[in-house]
Amino acid sequence: MITLDRTYTDQGIISAGSGLYVYDSNDSKYHLLIPTTDMPQTKGAPDTIEKTVLTDSSITEVEGLQSNDQKEYTYNYHRDNIRALKKYAGKVQTFLERNGMDFTGEKFTGTLSMGRDAVSVNGILQGKFYITVNSAEEYPVDDIRDLIEKTAIIYTPLPSMEIEGTGSQVLDLQVSENATVSATSEATSIATVTVANNKVTVTGVANGNTLIKLVCSATGEASSERTIMVSVSGN
Repeated sequence: MITLDRTYTDQGIISAGSGLYVYDSNDSKYHLLIPTTDMPQTKGAPDTIEKTVLTDSSITEVEGLQSNDQKEYTYNYHRDNIRALKKYAGKVQTFLERNGMDFTGEKFTGTLSMGRDAVSVNGILQGKFYITVNSAEEYPVDDIRDLIEKTAIIYTPLPSMEIEGTGSQVLDLQVSENATVSATSEATSIATVTVANNKVTVTGVANGNTLIKLVCSATGEASSERTIMVSVSGN
């Protein structure tokens, strides 16, 4: 009986679970940057160089240099995503791309810049950010599980708040397991905020606009930030 050498199943990697991570020197781990809709290639195809010698009857080729391409990512153009990207813009950072649920990864360094797509009627506003790759590891990382850190996140959509006078609005937050939320107002002269059991209460003080910053954190996890836009009137 002939036994086939290939007896395993060559199952491809599903894109679900993929993501772009950035290195955090505070804990020597990579944590999720922002959700993106794609992950572009890191390296282009190597150049080929023709090689001939007098004794050959044909022209052959050898592999030349391989380019590190500029990477272009698409993301939902939103205040929280913009604020997260601005922390790293213009600086050389080390990044890690997670390739789906098999936990292989691509590691590279580069400089991040950002922009916005054109705006159209009834369209989802999206942005672009770019990483100009300075260097990239030659081969993918087999297992990135020890390199990445889980991120504590808020699941609840955060609508803008319009508060009349010194009234209050309350928002119950759904967060990832074991996570808690802290909150600060960027202008306490306009609105104040308190948090109890992941329930956020925003109270008007004086007319104006401010942002409420929420920080979601958990022991052994990277923290994440979200914001609520608040307008107070009627005082």
